[in-house]
Amino acid sequence: MMPVDDTPLPRPPEGSTSLFQALFAFPVSACELRGPGSPQALLPAERDSLHGAVPARIAEFAAGRHCAHQALQALGVAADVPLLRGPHREPLWPAGWVGSITHTTGYCAAVVAPASACAGLGIDAEHCGRVGPELWPMLFDASELAQLHSLQPLARDRLATVLFAAKEAFFKSHFRLSGAMTEFTDMALRPTAPWAEQGRLELIRVGDARVAACARHATLRYALQGPLALASATVHHTAPAA
Repeated sequence: MMPVDDTPLPRPPEGSTSLFQALFAFPVSACELRGPGSPQALLPAERDSLHGAVPARIAEFAAGRHCAHQALQALGVAADVPLLRGPHREPLWPAGWVGSITHTTGYCAAVVAPASACAGLGIDAEHCGRVGPELWPMLFDASELAQLHSLQPLARDRLATVLFAAKEAFFKSHFRLSGAMTEFTDMALRPTAPWAEQGRLELIRVGDARVAACARHATLRYALQGPLALASATVHHTAPAA
């Protein structure tokens, strides 16, 4: 495993509440938290859904629910509306809203938008350096491996993290629509421009027909922020402009 960058996590730009707000082309409500969440702040139904969970998982869940509730309340959703889990541990958003939650060490964020703004959205944050070469065969196909090996070591490690985060974000964006449980190697991505610290990604291969239908209407963006790689995925109601 590659060493993890211990640079302090960045703060969101002035006037925003999350680093993720710049990764969407339309207004979203977002919130982020550094550190664990408070289990005491969970709503009763949310707490009941965690029966048997270990303390670390409860703290992670509480952090995600804190961010999600803050983002929803900013859009006028009542604070007492529980955010429960589906059969695959996915958050079940209130009717009329789409959203996503991400956790990584020391950082949690949630993004929410009206369902009228997009069909689905997903976010993911990962610490650069945690997607080491020993994991690549399980995560990337031959075209992605060729991209990675064409770069210098630092850029290679960062791109590996970005590709991993973007696949996670895209899964979160399409799952509520497709219901498809895909593997990382079922899709392949590449930057739409020469590798840089922020940009867009193109889906160049999607194996599952249900996911491919979402991919035709998807936009994937990424940005490096300090030690974090951030990725967002949006499934639009209609095909995005070129």
